[in-house]
Amino acid sequence: MKKIKYTLLVTCSLSLVGCFESSSLDRWIDNPTANEIKLTIDDNELTIPAQSGIQYKFDYGKHTLTYNNDSLNFIVKPAKFGMASFINPTQSNYFIYTVVYSTSNISQEEYDKLSQRAIKKLPIIVNGEEAEIELPTVEINDVFIDRMDTKWDYSFDEPFPEELFEELNLPKGSYYYDDKRKLFREVDFIDYLKNDGVEEAISFSYQPKKFNETTKHVFPNIDLTAIKCEAGQTYMKELLNDWHHLFTLKGGDFASTYNKLTSNDASHKNYESKKLCNPETDPDGTYDKALTKITDAIRDIRDVHFFVIKS
Repeated sequence: MKKIKYTLLVTCSLSLVGCFESSSLDRWIDNPTANEIKLTIDDNELTIPAQSGIQYKFDYGKHTLTYNNDSLNFIVKPAKFGMASFINPTQSNYFIYTVVYSTSNISQEEYDKLSQRAIKKLPIIVNGEEAEIELPTVEINDVFIDRMDTKWDYSFDEPFPEELFEELNLPKGSYYYDDKRKLFREVDFIDYLKNDGVEEAISFSYQPKKFNETTKHVFPNIDLTAIKCEAGQTYMKELLNDWHHLFTLKGGDFASTYNKLTSNDASHKNYESKKLCNPETDPDGTYDKALTKITDAIRDIRDVHFFVIKS
C-alpha cells in the first residue's frame, strides 16, 4: 500500500544541547483558542493572537508564568536528549493520532491488528452527551508539552504525508510497516475526524487545573526534619542548597552549574551518600526515601527543557 522512506538524524542539531554551549532556549507559546490571550513571563507582558502563537527566548534559569490570575514558577534548562517542546498556558487539549503506514502486500487482517495496538478509550462529548470513543489517540493538556514525554513525528502545522518512501530489501512474502504520529490542536483534530467520516457533533471536555496542581516534571520539596539520620540530613541540606543556588542563576552560569549537578560524578556521590546512614542510625530509612525523591526527580527532568518548582 505504501512505501517507507527514512531520513538519518543529524547528530548535532539545533534542538540538542551538548554539541555546543548555550545559555538560552527559544520555544513556542501556543494559543489554540478562539480568543486573544494575555500573559506575563517574568516582567514581560505578552499578547498572543487567537489560534496562533509566538516564539519566545528564555534564558536558562528560573522564570514565572502568570496567566488568568494564576502563576507558575519553572526552570528552563539544557536537556541531555532534548526534543521539541512548547508552552500551553491555556491548558488546551491536544491530540496525538497514530497512523500505520505499510507496504502494499500486507493483508487487511494483519493491518487491522497493527492498527489496534494504538487504540485507546477517549472521553468525548457526542451531541451534548458524555461518551467514550476508541481511537489511536493520546490526549494531552499539560502546561509544558514535550515531545520526549509523548512522541510525535508531525507537529500541528505539518500534515500527515500521503505516503512514505524507502528502498526496502524484504524477504519474499514479508511486509513492512511503520507507525507515524501527528500532533493536533483540538479544533484541527475535530476537523480531521469529520473528514474521516464522523458525522455527529463532537467536542472534548476542557478542565484546566490550577497551576499549583501541576504534577509532571516537578522538583520536590524535602522536609529535612523528617530525616532522622544526622549525617544524611547534613548531606541533604547541602545538596538542596546547591540546587536552590542553581535556581538563582541565569544563562551560561546556570547551564554550567546544572551540568555539574547532574554529572556522572555527582550522581555517584549521591549514591555513595546512602552509606552515611544505616539501620541503626536510620531504622525507618528516612534518608534513603528523601534521597530517592531527589534522584528520581533529577532523572525525570534530565531529558526535558522545562520543570516546575513549587514554593
